[in-house]
Amino acid sequence: MESEAFEARVADIKGRAHGRWSELLPMLGVDKKILNKRNQPCPLCAGRDRFQYTDKFGEGNYHCRGCGPGGGLKLLQGALGWDFGTVLTKLEEHVGRGAPVSHHSHPRTVEPSADWMKKLAKRIWGEAQPIAQGDEVDRYLRNRGITLSAYPKVLRYHPALGFYEKDASGKSCQVAEYPAMLACIQGADGHAVTLHRTYLTDGRKALQHEAKKVLSAGFGGSAIRLYAADEELAIAEGIETALAVHLSTGKPVWATINAGNMEKLWLPESVRRIRIYADNDGDAQFEGQACAFSLARRLTRDVNRTDSRQVEVFVPRHAGTDWADVWCSRIGHVEQMA
Repeated sequence: MESEAFEARVADIKGRAHGRWSELLPMLGVDKKILNKRNQPCPLCAGRDRFQYTDKFGEGNYHCRGCGPGGGLKLLQGALGWDFGTVLTKLEEHVGRGAPVSHHSHPRTVEPSADWMKKLAKRIWGEAQPIAQGDEVDRYLRNRGITLSAYPKVLRYHPALGFYEKDASGKSCQVAEYPAMLACIQGADGHAVTLHRTYLTDGRKALQHEAKKVLSAGFGGSAIRLYAADEELAIAEGIETALAVHLSTGKPVWATINAGNMEKLWLPESVRRIRIYADNDGDAQFEGQACAFSLARRLTRDVNRTDSRQVEVFVPRHAGTDWADVWCSRIGHVEQMA
């Protein structure tokens, strides 16, 4: 009963604070500079130029390439040194508090468990099917200049995947269904960790910047292993970019999902030659290049290795482009990516 009441209290606070974090955090004492949505030192782990406050989902969201993502509750603990109980009490002073909830009340909004998320991922994957010529995923990839006779088994087509948004209380509600490209994200042991979803419509992304979503957090260092690694492996951020690299070079390739995860990527000991194909983010604080070179530096300075690895980093010439853009604009010019 006590744990139920505590969960209800946390859910109530999250619901009342939803969409108000950018106002609440400075009121509670968080330095406004931390909330300027620019890359800067992390107030939690003190890492340099790796933290960014975004409030992307109205939950006080931030991302740190060192200690990972989080929300307003965690940010208050780290930035102000408060314990979790103090955080809740201070928030309630500003947002109010709901009535106690008994075990006869309606279900509350609580964070899903890891087991529940794994079961959900397994169910969604089971609903999908291998990509076939002419389906929405095939059409989408062809529109992106990616033409394959056979698709990697870690990619699948889901004909009608639910798209969810959080309401004012913080509860996730389905607002639409779209065809989707699913990608299996695998951890160091080769087992599935979670799924990456790209929502589609008419052979294109359905929702612009919201079109791509990872089903759950906690996938640091994992990757979408599009092709099995051998002694040589290519690495890129996005699925489309990685497939373009494969088409252009013939190399096995893994997609790291984003630049921050590229920094943490786990690689098998058997890989000796690593080719990192970075995005050129010269128009956006150089995050793609920075993370690619950070990975390269880690791989070449691994003190636990008795043999050296050959690591190279390739960056497109023009700011704001990735290797999928290069592939589309210069079909046949393989030497650009060799």
